Amino acid sequence: MCCLTLKIKNKEERYLIFKLNKLISICCKYLIMKKIIISLLLLTVGNVFGQRIQFEIKNDSIGNTFSLRTLTNKVLETVVIKEDHFKVDINFEEGYYFLKKEDHFVPLYLKPSDEFTISFDVNNFYNTLAFSGKNADLNTYLLNKKAGFVNEWGALNTYYKRSFYEGTEEDYLKKLDELYKGYYGILFSGTLDEDFVNEEMKNLQYGYYLDILKLEDAKKHYEFTDSIAISKSFLEPLSHLHYDNTLLYEKYPSYRKLSVLKWKKNIENLGDYVKMEDALNSIRTEPLKQRVLWSLYEEMSKDKPAITKTYFKLIKTNAERKDLITKAKEKYDEIKGEEAAKNLERFDYRNIHGEEVKLSEFKGNYIFISAWASWCKKCIKEFKKVQKLQEIFSEKPVVFVGVSLDKQEDFEKWRNVIKENSLENVGEQLFFKGDKSKFIQAYDVSGIPGYFILSLKGKKLEYSAGSISVKKIRKLLERELSTSN
Repeated sequence: MCCLTLKIKNKEERYLIFKLNKLISICCKYLIMKKIIISLLLLTVGNVFGQRIQFEIKNDSIGNTFSLRTLTNKVLETVVIKEDHFKVDINFEEGYYFLKKEDHFVPLYLKPSDEFTISFDVNNFYNTLAFSGKNADLNTYLLNKKAGFVNEWGALNTYYKRSFYEGTEEDYLKKLDELYKGYYGILFSGTLDEDFVNEEMKNLQYGYYLDILKLEDAKKHYEFTDSIAISKSFLEPLSHLHYDNTLLYEKYPSYRKLSVLKWKKNIENLGDYVKMEDALNSIRTEPLKQRVLWSLYEEMSKDKPAITKTYFKLIKTNAERKDLITKAKEKYDEIKGEEAAKNLERFDYRNIHGEEVKLSEFKGNYIFISAWASWCKKCIKEFKKVQKLQEIFSEKPVVFVGVSLDKQEDFEKWRNVIKENSLENVGEQLFFKGDKSKFIQAYDVSGIPGYFILSLKGKKLEYSAGSISVKKIRKLLERELSTSN
């Protein structure tokens, strides 16, 4: 409350001071109310003058949706298509965003009071995507930056065209400098909004560093036959950057891509699962950490079965989104299935007669494999249980196989142990031919005696080291046989 304090000499002065204080009080109340009203008006104005975006869409179905998202992929607005031409009113803070339509991510820069039109044909998305209206030039500029990544079929590639990466590191830097000189030329032309220019200049800096980091991957992608390894001096500018800045990750599209790629590469190069997980958990920006996991999912491939298993384990343990875990499991199971079928053909074995055998000869049956060695007395005792299981499933499509992991020079010793212990008819006794470490890695054999079961297509269903549980194996096989009929 406002008031006035003075020394009072007589009654007249006291009355005047009373009136003056009352007047000041009324004025203060008025000023406070005025401030509140102005604040409300500003808030109202902000709501009224948000962004109005008109969409003109061809060849899409009524009821389909797309979304407007933050750079961290948070959905801010889900848009339902009700007709070919429609408007959407939003009130986003100024900055970079994405429009996500199916698998397409369109960069946007939104300012207060924007009114522009986005048009596209769903059947030829990037070749027909266009902006028009107030501040459309900002988004047209962002769209044109994508032009170098659109292939002849209208799809968006991860890399520039192959010719862009031909030549030496110096040649590549010259091409980059020329490309970015064009971008800066547009920014300095004086035709674009000043606030956008300031933000985009920072975004371009991170984009340039991103292109430097992508060179090695691009050369691998296009299968260059010259040296793919990138020199330390070429990558040296990247050593001065910090790749875990939450503010930058949420604000600049290029920093987001740069930080994700850098962390992914760091994790890939570690090799060891424990070290990989430690590196992943050292990321303090949680949306960045989760996006790195998505990037590892994208790297899961049938050409890299071992690393695929590691990435799936990282995702399963650390991913927040269930859909990522589900997708990773589906991909892992598919890759694992293909790899399992290959393993049936991949390895060579010899039977007790010295004849070459492959596990693919038993395809179409469940294959119970006992991993053992001739010097392992416990392994030999376990074959009594194998014999019992063989009798139980004698009329079923189940084959029992013993695979010896003895040294190659111990073939005769192995064959003598089989004869001495009457194991000739306890399953198909096979001697692994070649580097046993490959067999151990393919089937994750952790010790002997050990057993595992392969499905009808060669996929490993069960593994255990140590004693065989007849009851457990019987129950598992009966369940599998009942579901396969």
